[in-house]
Amino acid sequence: MSERGVMGQVPGTRVRVLADRPVRALGTYVLYWMTANRRTRWNFALEHAVNLATMLRRPLVVLEALRCDYPWASVRHHRFVLDGIKDNTARFERKGIAYYPYVEPRKGAGRGLLKSLAHQACTVVADDSPSFFYPRMLESAARQVDVRMEAVDSNGLFPVLATDRVFTT
Repeated sequence: MSERGVMGQVPGTRVRVLADRPVRALGTYVLYWMTANRRTRWNFALEHAVNLATMLRRPLVVLEALRCDYPWASVRHHRFVLDGIKDNTARFERKGIAYYPYVEPRKGAGRGLLKSLAHQACTVVADDSPSFFYPRMLESAARQVDVRMEAVDSNGLFPVLATDRVFTT
């Protein structure tokens, strides 16, 4: 899935352990929870998940979920995500990757979905992003899963964790 040419190891400065638990060797798949970087290209988290699936000889399952009741939810943002889901469906299908887009039909209907899918996974990979509600969401998710969970930074050219201070502008 890499647009950078040959897939390689994702730099360690982009990977952050959220749940320091063992990888479930007998898990059914590697789960990539696509939240912030909803794209199939130029996505280190997806690349990391593909690498793990290859190493563990397990299929990759991609979960892209959209809640309906979070703060700042808007028709415009949801239209953007839904259009992206349409594109991602076609791209993952062409690559033979199991893709599970989930759009919450009513408030709370998706509660427990990640936990349930993680219960059968070898490991969980998520997008890392310092903005919006993502940090709190990832912390909460890491407490709920029973397997190793890592977040991968695909935000820009320079990994956020590689800086020695906060840049406010």
